[in-house]
Amino acid sequence: MRPSKILNDIINSAICAKAHYEIWWAQANEAKPTLVPIMDKHSDFFNASADAHYTAFFVYLAHLFDKRPDSSSIPTYLRSIAETMDDGNLAKLQLDYEKLAARATPIVSARHKSVAHIDAKLTEKEVFAPLEFTWNQVRDVVYDSAVFVAKLAGTEDLGSIGIARDRRLIEATLKLIRAVGASGA
Repeated sequence: MRPSKILNDIINSAICAKAHYEIWWAQANEAKPTLVPIMDKHSDFFNASADAHYTAFFVYLAHLFDKRPDSSSIPTYLRSIAETMDDGNLAKLQLDYEKLAARATPIVSARHKSVAHIDAKLTEKEVFAPLEFTWNQVRDVVYDSAVFVAKLAGTEDLGSIGIARDRRLIEATLKLIRAVGASGA
C-alpha cells in the first residue's frame, strides 16, 4: 500500500466528515426555530438533504477509524509509515490516535447500528441512549479528527488540504436557507 494514496483518502474522508457534519448541524439544529417555516415549505428537499448529510458524516468519520488492514484509514496509514518514521514521533502519533479513536468508538458504534447496519429491534433513540455521548462530543471528535489528519499531512492549516475551517459551511447553509425563503420559491 502506498502511504501517499492512503493519506489522500483519509484527507478526503476528513473533508467529507466535517463538511457533511456542518451542513447537517446547520439544518437540523441551527436553523431552528427561525428558518423552520422555510424548511417546512420545502420539506421534501430539506428532509432528504438533512438525512443525506447525517448519513454521510457518519460514514466518512467511520472511514477514518476503520481497523481493517485493507482500508484507507488512519490505522492503516500509521502502519504504512512505521518503517520510515522516527520511533518517537510515530509513538506520539499512535498515542494521540488511540486517544482520538477511544473517543470515536461510541460514534462508530452508533453508525453501525443506525446508518450502516440499521438495527431492526432498536429505534435511533434506543441506539444512542446507552452510548452516552452528546452532539457536542460528536462535533469535537469530527473536528479533532480533521485536525489530526491535517497533522498527518504535515500542516496545522486545515484549509491548505481542503478541510473547511471555522463555521463556514454552517453559515453558508443558513445563508442558503434564508435565500430560498427570500426568493419566495
